[in-house]
Amino acid sequence: MYKYVAPQGRNTRNPRPQQRRSTSTPNERQQPLRNGKVFTITKISSTKPISVNTGDQPRNSSSHTRRVIHPRHSRHNRSNMMAEERINPFDDEPPKDDQPGCFRRQFHRITRNVRQRISGEGRSKPPDWFLDKFSTQTFTDPEEPLYQAKRSKFLCGLKLAFDPTEQAHYRWLTIVSLAILYNVIFVIGRAVFWKLDELTTMWFAVDYLCDIIYIIDTIIHAHEGYLEQGLMVKDSHYLRKNYMKSDAWPYDVLSLLPTDIAYCWWTPGSCSYDRLPCPVIVRLNRIFRLPRMWEWFDRTETATSFPNAFRICKVVMAILVLIHWNACLYFAISYAVGFGTDNWVYNITGAQNETLAHQYIYSFYWSTLTLTTIGETPQPEIDVEYAFVVADFLAGVLIFATIVGNIGSMISNMNVARVEFQNKMDSVKQYMAFRKITGDLEARVIRWFSYTWAESGALDEENVLSSLPDKLKAEIAIRVHLETLRKVRIFQDCEPGLLEALVLKLRLQVFSPGDYICRKGDVGKEMYIVKRGRLQVVADDGTTVLATLSAGSVFGEVSVLEIAGNRTGNRRTANVRSLGYSDLFCLAKKDLWEALADYPDARATLTARGCQLLRKV
Repeated sequence: MYKYVAPQGRNTRNPRPQQRRSTSTPNERQQPLRNGKVFTITKISSTKPISVNTGDQPRNSSSHTRRVIHPRHSRHNRSNMMAEERINPFDDEPPKDDQPGCFRRQFHRITRNVRQRISGEGRSKPPDWFLDKFSTQTFTDPEEPLYQAKRSKFLCGLKLAFDPTEQAHYRWLTIVSLAILYNVIFVIGRAVFWKLDELTTMWFAVDYLCDIIYIIDTIIHAHEGYLEQGLMVKDSHYLRKNYMKSDAWPYDVLSLLPTDIAYCWWTPGSCSYDRLPCPVIVRLNRIFRLPRMWEWFDRTETATSFPNAFRICKVVMAILVLIHWNACLYFAISYAVGFGTDNWVYNITGAQNETLAHQYIYSFYWSTLTLTTIGETPQPEIDVEYAFVVADFLAGVLIFATIVGNIGSMISNMNVARVEFQNKMDSVKQYMAFRKITGDLEARVIRWFSYTWAESGALDEENVLSSLPDKLKAEIAIRVHLETLRKVRIFQDCEPGLLEALVLKLRLQVFSPGDYICRKGDVGKEMYIVKRGRLQVVADDGTTVLATLSAGSVFGEVSVLEIAGNRTGNRRTANVRSLGYSDLFCLAKKDLWEALADYPDARATLTARGCQLLRKV
């Protein structure tokens, strides 16, 4: 048995539990409170009354009072004391000289609470346990060394393992592609147009910046992860081994060969109209890294939401690069034959012809006419010119025939959805004409088709998602329809598996102006959730409006539960009519009960909630 000694008052601002603990006897235990005060429990004989120190004076003080408690009442009183401690741990009233400080603390506490309520500060958003279940999880690497990244001993302990599926890797490929595009365009251009190569300092800075990008990209390319048994390999030794087995490393090595060493005896900027090509031609090996740009094209085409438009842009860029290269070859052949020696080559004489802009524009124009075979070009006069023009014509026929055909198929694919939708609408119109449908109904059908195309592009969700596995379809449906399903009170706090099954069974239905969604007395086989539009609950006369339903409204949920004792059975109790075009999610009774067959507890819960709704009605 213990004797309970009440904590000291607030007469001392800094109580010292160490001093009190040192003066306690072996039969006493001192317990600290949250406010820093200490109370003492003294062990006594179970046959003696319990003496509780209730005063604010020290225990040895002669002025303190004691209250004697009989042992048979001690348990009850101890529980009461502990309850008082939980509610208010013996906070005595402060002295009168501390009253202003008490009022100030209360005022600050009230203002802080008001500020938090207004601004929402400190209010934590409750976790969405259902969405968290389907959120993307971060998985740790397997314990096998093959699938774990190791720190490099030569590069400051960096982990040389790069996941090619990450967004950071895609951004890096974008930077590498820009460096490759620079070399593809400007190396050959600077090699033949000597005026373009005069800005030596600027070109040197950009050239060697691209070389640094190439070197870094080689390191990254050699340590890109690959899948083995469905897992990403991250061991740098195996990554390098896999890189050496691929066809990519020869091209990377060729693009990094230090051909710039030729500058030691071939001085940059020494070319002119009578001395071509320019020394920058030694950097032509940098175009061997083109496969990395093609990889970026594939990644972008897969990731973009407009693949056909991207394909067209890619083809247009390829056409421009081909025309650019052919223009540079034409200017180089003109130099080899001799500028102005005949009417076919470029004539460099004249103030305008000597400018860089005119040289390049004329060459580009000639190249465009020759490759596309859509215009007349000057007649060749010597064998070399004839051979070059014939090769250009053949290349133009083969390359541009393929390119034009691809562009035509891309453009047709961009309108394939519109064509299919138009074919469906034409078939319906032909059927209505064959069956002699009245003009009013035919106009309503055509307006429905027009609304459907304008709002969703006649998108068939089932066909679009049919190729996906069930788990991915469920996750997409949850992201799209979960908020809609949560608006139904009877489905709130249901099991995640049941909601997953239900969102897959929601079907979108579009109603025209004046269409009745349900009529009074009909057997209820579906429940509806309004996604968009306005609905009217009308009386039997069809003119009196009893209520108006808008987006988020739910009706028909009771009729699909088959609640025993329902006076109306499964019959509809009201007429619901669409005011304009309305989009409604429909959940059929058959689909609901198929989902509830595997969840008996949820079935009982939904039935109970349906009964509550009936009692409220």
